[in-house]
Amino acid sequence: MPELPEVERARRLLQARCVGKKIMKVIAADDSIVFTNERGSELETLLSGRKLLDAGRRGKQFWLTLSGGLCLLMHFGMTGEIHVQGEKQNHYRKIDVDVGTMWPPRFTKFEMELTGKVRVAFTDPRRLGRIRTFAGDAADCPTISKLGFDPVLDPPELSVFQEAVGKRRMPIKSLLLCQEFSAGVGNWIADEVLYQSRIHPQQLACTLNELQTTALLQQLKAICNKAVEVNAESKLFPEDWLFHYRWSKGKGRQPAMPSGLRIEFVTVGGRTSAFVPDLQPAPTATKKRKAEKDDD
Repeated sequence: MPELPEVERARRLLQARCVGKKIMKVIAADDSIVFTNERGSELETLLSGRKLLDAGRRGKQFWLTLSGGLCLLMHFGMTGEIHVQGEKQNHYRKIDVDVGTMWPPRFTKFEMELTGKVRVAFTDPRRLGRIRTFAGDAADCPTISKLGFDPVLDPPELSVFQEAVGKRRMPIKSLLLCQEFSAGVGNWIADEVLYQSRIHPQQLACTLNELQTTALLQQLKAICNKAVEVNAESKLFPEDWLFHYRWSKGKGRQPAMPSGLRIEFVTVGGRTSAFVPDLQPAPTATKKRKAEKDDD
């Protein structure tokens, strides 16, 4: 799933190539799953003729502010992407669906033709993305207003972060994935943050000590900002990131860091979590449960 850096890349692309232009034509599929509050044909009429004023983002949600007090809100889901004709696409890792090089791309759900011969499309092979309009400021839409802090836009003060973490009796991995807590954090970012902080994904948030919560916030900000700085180009991510070595799971070999330390996987809150047990020791309660299971 595209996470904060990939969504920010899309926002930047829209800002650079589309903002300031007028919508000449809209072509939208009649897909009631992707379009949540209008039919595709209704969207065509609603958007045509409006000017694109700004492109915004919070967490994994992003939007276009249009003339006439309307916003177009979007979420990529698992495989959504923004395409601008003539621009190179970027994948933080190869997805298993090829949208091709033709125009409009395969799996296009929404396409706009803008002044200046700019064409932009939203593709979504798995139909888990979402597109909707909102009359007013995007920040007032519940989809946006209910989100937690954004690690790039408005990270919390350490004391506020520590207090919030200390109140949560849930695995720290699950807390990081909660969009009402930290907007934009997905599976790979959460695992990277925990690896760099040397915290096991199953450790309860409320049991983290001051040093751990300090490291956690520092790494959360650093990792998100670095990924945004390189415009989500994964080949430019630091070589010591877990990101580069976690994807070999299921390919017939034991994933490991360059040092030889093995990478293991555990399910936390229904999500597969990659971690390095030699550097991220399991909390005592987890070790006890595992020992009891091994004795059975």
